Amino acid sequence: MSATKLPPSLSLAHEKGHITVRLKPNVKAKRLILRLDAKSGEPVATIPPGLSRQRLETFLTDNMEWLIKRMDQRPARVPFVAGVDIPVRDIAHSLVHVGQKRGTVRQLVDGDHYSLLVSGEEEHMPRRVTDWLKKQARADLQEAVDRHASTLSVKPAAIRIKDTTSRWGSCSSNRILSFSWRIIFAPPCVLDYLAAHEVAHLREMNHSSRFWALVEELCPHFEEAKVWLKEEGRHLHRFGA
Repeated sequence: MSATKLPPSLSLAHEKGHITVRLKPNVKAKRLILRLDAKSGEPVATIPPGLSRQRLETFLTDNMEWLIKRMDQRPARVPFVAGVDIPVRDIAHSLVHVGQKRGTVRQLVDGDHYSLLVSGEEEHMPRRVTDWLKKQARADLQEAVDRHASTLSVKPAAIRIKDTTSRWGSCSSNRILSFSWRIIFAPPCVLDYLAAHEVAHLREMNHSSRFWALVEELCPHFEEAKVWLKEEGRHLHRFGA
């Protein structure tokens, strides 16, 4: 049976019960890839063309122990509700709902304690916090991009803020820079590296030695930030919706 005739998902039995794996056919895929969705945490198998169901089931069965281990290691979701702590620029902020009618988000710093005071209807709290975080991310990224672009005497066509899971940033052929707003959870040095990385692509649309030399010129300690993003970045997707 070809990949296009496969069901939307497969349920696999193991000693702890059943695991449902969502199947995602991809005509460009060269091989089978099994991963956990960065947002939902559900198992997803990317299927190359022409793959038989028998081959798929064998692959999933052979990788069952790995999948169970990864699922057990999944960080718990952290919704934007009153009483939880979320990182903003790598500093823990407590979410506090205040009973004012006008829906706003206000940062409060009391010594070493940081809070986000969210007013308006409590049911709208997740959306208001998300909107506020996106604005903070855009402001920080705009500043960093402007600074690095000035150093290299380049100018992006536009800056876009998205909620991507496959990459933290990108530079298109028409010079549009795109970033995940979730980078606002990371340390500022990591956001700065991400901005430098994409700005450098405005000069070098590749990952050659010349490109990395530009990144180092803009962000001398980029290696540390690069490692942080690789090791810790996936945890940033657990916050909010």
